[in-house]
Amino acid sequence: MDQPAIGAEAYKEIDVKDGGAIAGVVKFDGDIPAGKMLKVDKDEQTCGHENKVSEELVINGESKGIKNAVVSLVEIAAGKKAEVVTATLDQKECLFMPHVLAVSTGASVDLLNSDNVMHNLHSWSIKNPGFNEGVSGGGKMTKKFDLPEVVKITCDVHKWMSSFIVVKANPYFAVTDENGRFRIENVPAGSYKIEAWQEKLGKKTADVTVKSNEEAAVDFVYAKK
Repeated sequence: MDQPAIGAEAYKEIDVKDGGAIAGVVKFDGDIPAGKMLKVDKDEQTCGHENKVSEELVINGESKGIKNAVVSLVEIAAGKKAEVVTATLDQKECLFMPHVLAVSTGASVDLLNSDNVMHNLHSWSIKNPGFNEGVSGGGKMTKKFDLPEVVKITCDVHKWMSSFIVVKANPYFAVTDENGRFRIENVPAGSYKIEAWQEKLGKKTADVTVKSNEEAAVDFVYAKK
């Protein structure tokens, strides 16, 4: 799904001096659609007896900001060093937390099961090795993601469960908060293409110019498809 123009091997890590920042909001234009309901039909003692609201499109009712969009710079050749750390994707009450996780290439992800029932983690990837493995209650497994792409994660035991691991070729990315806001820091001065990705609404791109020690503003506006 995600096809960056430059691969992970093309990005050069440098010391960034007097870098700038990019900040903005990803928001929705129009009437907010009703949330999709997910039918809970298994392991109700752990998962809950009520259906769950899908997180495929979470819009703030006041600001219309969109949560869990991934905003990133594309085609940037050099910049700050990536903080390749072990990230965490948990399963609690039969939902993935967080729903969207963004990491740099080379990152490892601890896939946890905080529930007391078995979950089966199934990855839907093209570039990274796929997996389809069970994790018992209280257990975990760790997977490494070396190539940039969007990886969907589902649970074969609980069909309503899904999440995304978004693997990026450079460290200039952010996941929007509950108000749709994002901030990307320590960007070398220059002109770039910036992209927003949202699992239901797709991609949008914009051009941005970053000046030393200044903050550039970029907003993305989606409408109902």
